[in-house]
Amino acid sequence: MYIVPFHPDHLGEALYQGASYGTLQDQNAFLEFTNRNNGGSIAFTAYSNNTILGMGGFIELYPHLAEAWVIVLTNNNFSTLKMARNILKLFSKVTEDYPKWERIQAAVRCDFHKGIRLVEFLGFENEGLMKKFGPDKSDYYRYAMVRNGPN
Repeated sequence: MYIVPFHPDHLGEALYQGASYGTLQDQNAFLEFTNRNNGGSIAFTAYSNNTILGMGGFIELYPHLAEAWVIVLTNNNFSTLKMARNILKLFSKVTEDYPKWERIQAAVRCDFHKGIRLVEFLGFENEGLMKKFGPDKSDYYRYAMVRNGPN
């Protein structure tokens, strides 16, 4: 497995490989957002044998607040534990490099059990249920990690 800086083209490549996330309208909106926000986020893409395993990153919403996001492709046979360990290493490195982010949050679909396990593995706490939050009106949990910042 190797990790490279994220580029919006990786989303299109993942879709070509059979990935899906949300509706087609959601996919296009996310592609447009990542193109517009190129300088305001930190993101990475994981590959194995020239196949995308997943991608994720952080979008700074305010100087003290970042939204974490992850898209994991389920059509691969890569070790989930190995991927989680690599995500933890990368997550730890980024959070060390950005101590100003006193709050890092993520929205996880209620029925995405692997995603729930991942954010809890990373140290996020469940802050509650957000009903009809998703683009398809699905319920999500709000997870957050609140830590002491530089001030």
